[in-house]
Amino acid sequence: AAVYTLASVFSKGLAIITVPIFTRIMSTSEIGVVNLYNSWNSMLNAVVTLSLTSGGYSAALKEFGKERDQYQSSVLSLTSFVALIVALIYIICPSFWNGLTGLSTDLMVLMLIGFFVAPAYDFWLARQRYEYKYKLAGSLTAITALLASLCAVMIVLHMNAKELSDVANGRLYASNIVSYIIYGILWFIIIFRGKTFFNKKYWKFSLQLSIPLIGYALAAQVLSVSDRMMISKMVDNSAVGIYSTATKMEKIISNVVSSIVFVLIPRLSYMFEAEDYNKINMLLRKVLLTFITIGLPCYVGATILAKESILIIAGKGYIEGALTLQILLISFLFSLVGGSFLGNVVLLPSGNEKKFMIICCISTIFNIIANAFIIPLFGANGA
Repeated sequence: AAVYTLASVFSKGLAIITVPIFTRIMSTSEIGVVNLYNSWNSMLNAVVTLSLTSGGYSAALKEFGKERDQYQSSVLSLTSFVALIVALIYIICPSFWNGLTGLSTDLMVLMLIGFFVAPAYDFWLARQRYEYKYKLAGSLTAITALLASLCAVMIVLHMNAKELSDVANGRLYASNIVSYIIYGILWFIIIFRGKTFFNKKYWKFSLQLSIPLIGYALAAQVLSVSDRMMISKMVDNSAVGIYSTATKMEKIISNVVSSIVFVLIPRLSYMFEAEDYNKINMLLRKVLLTFITIGLPCYVGATILAKESILIIAGKGYIEGALTLQILLISFLFSLVGGSFLGNVVLLPSGNEKKFMIICCISTIFNIIANAFIIPLFGANGA
């Protein structure tokens, strides 16, 4: 658990470490474009991957214990097939989708490439976690994040020196292409090892588990990223840049918790299967006690020092994001209990996917309606 957590914190932490660099070499509008792209990518990815890497993936690895290579290649073929269909839908009417997302054709093409190769990494990493093969998984996660960040910074500096436009596009291509090369290699390895493109048994088993989660996954992503999309439409991309910078600073803390949560899920799945509820209660108490005694005081301090943190990390141009950061930090305390612990740690491993989906869908609908009324009045902080 410690290795996975550290690797995830390192990779996600690089996004925070590079914030002071990007906020000083890119405009707020350019950073807004980057975050708008990331928002659409994460939201659409939930549908394109059919949520096959959600809670049902661990169950499938257990069900097909002696056929894991064949199973992996088969479900990877399924996500690749869906990605090709999505690409075809885009090709039929690119101008419509460009207008809907607010993204250029170059960025939409980059996103479509990711839909094809990224599931390979997700499947590979999920299996590494399930089989407790932490060394290679942790190393690859950290190295990929480091190379992607270095390439992005170098490209932006080069484009600024040459006074080139579309700096946001350059940054996104530089960071993502590095990752996509590694994902592509994993794609070929999984297909070559499994040599199974279609298997009705694998597809049926996985889809039965994942389809109920698509609604949850989509709702969760819409809940997470719809604010940036609506800010872009109702205010401007500059406001998205400031808002997203504050969001990134908050994410480093939430990612630490999320890393721990995802490591706990396989262990809890075994406990639920064995109906060992005493051990489940003991484990959850230990996690919550650790957070209350160590994490919470640090969290309160970070909230109080939000303004100073913005000035140091992002600069004066982003001072408007100080209040945003405080609001986000406070709201995360609620999502920690409702989303991370109640949802991922209790409801999903215990087989209550539908309850989790209903909770998330109601929250998402309420959030979008509230944003429609509040963002025009209070700007990004209204979100």
